[in-house]
Amino acid sequence: MHARRLRHFLAALVLLTSPVAAELAPITTAPGIKVESLGVYCNLESEGREDAPETDLGYIDILSGMPDFAFQQREIPARLGISFGLVATSDRDIYQARIETQRPGAAKPDVWYSDFIAGEPALRGFSFDFARELTPGIWKMDAYDGSVLLYSVEFEVLPGSELPGVSSDCNLMS
Repeated sequence: MHARRLRHFLAALVLLTSPVAAELAPITTAPGIKVESLGVYCNLESEGREDAPETDLGYIDILSGMPDFAFQQREIPARLGISFGLVATSDRDIYQARIETQRPGAAKPDVWYSDFIAGEPALRGFSFDFARELTPGIWKMDAYDGSVLLYSVEFEVLPGSELPGVSSDCNLMS
């Protein structure tokens, strides 16, 4: 009798101390918008910076092309050098779409403005470049055309020790 109770107690203890995956909201898109890829992408060289005063850093990096997605998933390890996000396409030109990245605990999202060109892939992402950015929790990436939501995608950023095989250094994987 004690052995059975002990097993039930230990099983309950395992359930209570095991990490619980967050329930991510379904990906939302407006008519004519498609999320083509998402997850952890291979690092690309920056071709420069564009002012983005409504972001934490005050700028965004302009990347040298469209990355390969090494891991198509919404679970992201909080480690320096990891880049994650999504590629979306639109069936129409949208000028100065409002792009938002909401981080856990942040009072307001990082915001910048970017165009969608009909049929052209558009990368929207984030790279962990500084230790202060390594915030586990639900991160949300949205885009708006005025007040119209174009897409909304949530990612679960996990402690850096989790998902040990996930990397943005695609040279290590070849």
